[in-house]
Amino acid sequence: MPKVHRVGDSDSSGDTAVIGSDDVFVNGGPTLGGGFTSALGVDDAVGVSDAEARAILSGRAAELAAGGDPDQNEALESYGGGTPGGTNPVSGVEGAQPAPGSDAAGNTEGNVPFNNDRPESEWIKVQSHVNPAVLDDVWTKAVNFAKSLGKPITLNSAYRTPEYNRKVGGAKNSMHVQRKAIDVQWGCSSAQDRVDFIQKAIDAGFTGIGVYNSFCHMDIGPKRCWGPNGSRTGVFQQYKTVLKNNGFPL
Repeated sequence: MPKVHRVGDSDSSGDTAVIGSDDVFVNGGPTLGGGFTSALGVDDAVGVSDAEARAILSGRAAELAAGGDPDQNEALESYGGGTPGGTNPVSGVEGAQPAPGSDAAGNTEGNVPFNNDRPESEWIKVQSHVNPAVLDDVWTKAVNFAKSLGKPITLNSAYRTPEYNRKVGGAKNSMHVQRKAIDVQWGCSSAQDRVDFIQKAIDAGFTGIGVYNSFCHMDIGPKRCWGPNGSRTGVFQQYKTVLKNNGFPL
């Protein structure tokens, strides 16, 4: 059902859809832009290549076919975010970057100022643009996770207002908006250390795991996992075993 590319349309690589094709994408014609923006509900696809769009759209199809909600998974966090005086945690670009469909470059207003009586914790470092007003359950799990690592964790993101969520490329049904999610810098580089990181996040009670190049998304929503394309199809190979062993659908 999610494969809605019209027969005969071509994408920018020159491929043409035919009846029965296994490789069909939501696509408006000569480029993937129109279909991509319609599917994700954004105004443009600036900064997203055709190959990346294809991966995101095919991932959405896989999630829908499996009965999941792709709009709970963050497929565009690689393209927005960052901090006003820092570096985008995925792209490495300096400063806050606009996400597809957003003209919010350099603008993190809308997430701060905020009312928050969250006590500071020696176990959690919060970047200046991050609103830590997540649910108490999430905060407690984050502290316990950090203690299991034996060192503080750094949050790239936590609670987001709906407006701010759109600016940084958050999913339409993002757990960040529901105060149920955090993004944590890996703080380690080896594959085994990151596998252990994921296992400890799961042990701490996180049920939504999104794995990216520079950080790991953790939430307390439905049990699911995904890679940078917002789908289980994008999970890096080195993380599949630990996720499968813990019952995550892949």
